[in-house]
Amino acid sequence: MLLLACAPLAGCSLRADQSALGIPGFNPSAAGQDDQANAQAALDYLTPDGEMTDGRWVPGKETAERWEALEEGRWNSSSLEELTAAMAVSSTMRGSQDEETSAAATWATARSIEFAVGQVPLKDYTETVKQNLAALLANSPDEIAGLANGGSLEVSSVYGLSGLVTDTQFETVLYRVIDDENAADTLVTAMLGYHHYQIDSKMPTATDPGETLLGRYQHAGMTTGYLDGIAELRAGDSTSDTIDVADIRTVLRAQAYVDAANYGLLSDATMEAAATGNNGGPFSFYTEVDGKPTITASDPMAPDAAQGYMNWRTLVNDPTMHMLDTEIDAGYSLGYDEGQAAKVIK
Repeated sequence: MLLLACAPLAGCSLRADQSALGIPGFNPSAAGQDDQANAQAALDYLTPDGEMTDGRWVPGKETAERWEALEEGRWNSSSLEELTAAMAVSSTMRGSQDEETSAAATWATARSIEFAVGQVPLKDYTETVKQNLAALLANSPDEIAGLANGGSLEVSSVYGLSGLVTDTQFETVLYRVIDDENAADTLVTAMLGYHHYQIDSKMPTATDPGETLLGRYQHAGMTTGYLDGIAELRAGDSTSDTIDVADIRTVLRAQAYVDAANYGLLSDATMEAAATGNNGGPFSFYTEVDGKPTITASDPMAPDAAQGYMNWRTLVNDPTMHMLDTEIDAGYSLGYDEGQAAKVIK
C-alpha cells in the first residue's frame, strides 16, 4: 500500500535545497514527493542511532539527546512546519521492507505524536502543521482502523504503535488536525485506499467471498464513521465539519457494488441492468472483457462518479447490494460512536 508524504511547505522562503533546521540531505520543498532519499534523511535526523532489541527499536544516546533538544526548542510557525514535515516524511518509512528501518520509523512516529500533543499547543497548529500531521497519522492506517473498531493501542500488541503511544495521544492529534479540510481529505482518502487494499488482499483466497466482502465493508464503514465522529466532535468546538458523510457513503457503496460484481456476487439480472439500464444502453462503467460482463471503477472513486452506480442500484433489488448497504451503515454507526467517545486533550 502506498504511504503518504506531507504537503509541501506553504510560503517557504528557503532555497529549494535548504533546511532551516539543518537536517542533512532533507529538502523541505520535496516533502510532498515520493522521494525515498528525502524520507531517509528525515528519519536519520529523528533517529540518528539505535538498535533492535526483542523485536522493538530502542533509541541510542544520540537519538535521546536529539529529542531532548527538540522538546526544549523554541519553535516558530516556520520551523514547526518544517519539523512536522520531516516527521510526516519519515513516517512513510514504516512501509520499508527492512525491519530495522520500519521499526525506527514506527518509533519516530510515536515520538512525533507525543511531541505534537505535549509540545505543540492547539493554537500553534497552522494549516500546514495540521496537514503534515494528518499525513503522519495516515501512515498508521492499522491503528486508525483498530481504534475505529473499538480496539486500543494500550491493551493490544497487534499494532505497530502499541505500547508506544496512548489512545488519548493518538486521538488528540487526530482531533486537532481534522478540522482542516485538506487534512481531513488526506485521512479519508488514505483510509478508503487502505480498506480497499485489504479487500483486494483477502478476497482472492476467501473461503466465503460473500461474507468476507460484507465484513470488510462493515470495517470500512466503521473507519469512516469514526473519522466523522471525531470531526463532529471537533466541529462542536466552533470549527467546521470537514467530512461529507453523504459523499463518503456513496463512494463506499459504489465501490462495494463494483467489488461484488467483479467477484461474481451479483445476480444476472443486476448485471443485465448495468448493460441495458441507461436508457436502453450500458452505463459508462459497464464493459465486457473476453465476453465477460465487467464493472469498472476509477481509482480513487470520486463522489460524482459514484452517483452513476447509485442510478444502477435503483433499478434492481439485488440481495447482495442490499446487504452491503446494511453492513456499511451498521459499521458507520458503530464507528461514529467510537469517534464521539474519543478521549482527547483539547
